[in-house]
Amino acid sequence: MCKKMRDISKDIGNICKDLGNVSENMGSSGKGLNTAGGQGKPKLRLQNLTKRFGQEIAVENLSLTIQEGELLALVGHSGCGKTTLLRLISGLTPPDAGSIWLDGQDVTALPAGQRDIVMVFQENLLFPHLTVGENIAFGLKMTGCPQKVRIQKTRQLLELIQLPGIENKYPSQLSGGQKQRVSLARALALEPKTVLLDEPLSNLDPKLREELRDLILRLHKELQMTTVLVTHDRDEAMLMADRIAVMSYGKLLQVDTPINIYNQPRTREVASLFGPCNFLPGYLLDGEFWTENFRFTVPALKKGGRMVACIRSEHIKVTRPSQDKPTGVITEKKFLAGQSIFKVAFGNFTLLANGQDYFAYAPGNEVGLEIDWSRVYFNPEQLESGRA
Repeated sequence: MCKKMRDISKDIGNICKDLGNVSENMGSSGKGLNTAGGQGKPKLRLQNLTKRFGQEIAVENLSLTIQEGELLALVGHSGCGKTTLLRLISGLTPPDAGSIWLDGQDVTALPAGQRDIVMVFQENLLFPHLTVGENIAFGLKMTGCPQKVRIQKTRQLLELIQLPGIENKYPSQLSGGQKQRVSLARALALEPKTVLLDEPLSNLDPKLREELRDLILRLHKELQMTTVLVTHDRDEAMLMADRIAVMSYGKLLQVDTPINIYNQPRTREVASLFGPCNFLPGYLLDGEFWTENFRFTVPALKKGGRMVACIRSEHIKVTRPSQDKPTGVITEKKFLAGQSIFKVAFGNFTLLANGQDYFAYAPGNEVGLEIDWSRVYFNPEQLESGRA
């Protein structure tokens, strides 16, 4: 493995950094919003950003701080404003209101090419008439970097992305995964401190996605980059991100660590994005939760009153019926990735629960429901009840 790219020809590298993201442009815990991140040095600070397209609001009064060296995942339904936010950060799209700060400097009015930021798009956007080496070195050539340095850096980048010796091939000779790796190498050639990734893995098959995901994580850590990743894949966000920002209609619903996002979702939409979740409305008081004419003993909590219990399917187990457990009737069953998943009619609700033996239960069977209340999150917000 070669040395980190920042160690290569620092004088030339400093010149190259000024180009920003020209190479890509021409190729193309649970309480409140933890928008400030951790205790590290702020790298990016977004203040009250708003962007409209006609009457449609793409980003609305959004504020967020991203720490140096952090990998933040932006997650949300299609059209929620994720890609628009990336374009605002990169400088490709100007905001209608608000400001963008990079390393303590207001860069809101700064052109994209003058920001130390690169953006990698969902499509690889390689020049078809240029070789792999020429594609990777394109941004360096635009800044006047000597040919010897461009060749050296291109070879080192190909080693870094684990594709040595393909510099003389053309994009048409590469697989989809190889093209995306080359696109990433081209972005990294300018030694950016901040990288924006707009669903770079969405067009790849599962095996290639996993390989490139691991590569991006390794490069992020080795090169000590600040990375913002847009993805629709909840597992991708959970596995890669230090924090996850959930967006909906241009606003932030929740910003937190993956484990808090999963275990303590603030809204039904956040919960639904990260796997099946059951919602039971009831009343919480003195370690007891009343719902559907049942009284459950739960861990003592400071909060009380009308609550919605957010229960993940893996925290409800289907068992044989007994007098000391609530019961329901199986309406449907499925088998997925080694898990038996059951839909159970419980009072006025349909719950999603897990079971140990797929063949032990059938639709129409009465079963007991064993809920791990230590893993349940109670939300005082007026969430719509039912299953997410």
